[in-house]
Amino acid sequence: MNIEPVLPQLLCSCGSLFFAVVAAVFLVVLIRSARQRQRLQTTLANIPLQSVAALRPGPGLVRLKGVIAQVPEPVPPLLDIAVVRVAIKTGRPGEEDRQQMDRVQVRPFLLDDGTGTVWVDPTGLDRFLLGEGVTPEDADRAAALQAVGLPPALDGPVQVWALRVGQEVTVVGTVQQRGDQTVIAKAKGQPLVVAPGDIPDIAVQTRRQSTGAWVGVGLLGLLILCLLSVAGITLIRVLATLLGS
Repeated sequence: MNIEPVLPQLLCSCGSLFFAVVAAVFLVVLIRSARQRQRLQTTLANIPLQSVAALRPGPGLVRLKGVIAQVPEPVPPLLDIAVVRVAIKTGRPGEEDRQQMDRVQVRPFLLDDGTGTVWVDPTGLDRFLLGEGVTPEDADRAAALQAVGLPPALDGPVQVWALRVGQEVTVVGTVQQRGDQTVIAKAKGQPLVVAPGDIPDIAVQTRRQSTGAWVGVGLLGLLILCLLSVAGITLIRVLATLLGS
């Protein structure tokens, strides 16, 4: 049986199957991301607001709303910054060396809600719930890049998210006892949210992210269906040609 005449079709079928498998991997990742966003949205909506004065260490999540009162060791060279996230795309569109980098630097800060103060360790926070990013001017741009360990002269569009002293934030995490100090921090398997504004603002972000992920799921699902259809039709034609010969 000579397969040389149908070899291009056979390769096309195999290629379609390969790309369908690759797309399926991304599909699984997107489905997981969408479900995580939905679970987080539900979780945040069901956590009652507490006061610092009523905090007690425990495994459950608590929600606080207050002002960043103090950052003993701000992210250098920025002043009074507790959290900074920088996203940058280097290189020009279409170039092989074009990269997208997303980095975060955090520092413990003191949260004041009017009933008392508590330390917050933002290590491991959800970086996608920091509000709306801004495009900084030249001097601020260089400082932000330096703050996350990137060269200040790095070329490319930059977006920056920052939480600073005096800013009102919502904090969702677990209450932990570290020595003689009570700290809000991330526990294993639990979210940690430090976000500007209140729960409705955070809900808008999580809903938008969840919707975007499900749209991606739909598009990838359609792509996989098309690839499998191409692979199947091509394989049937190959078999028909081979059997007919």
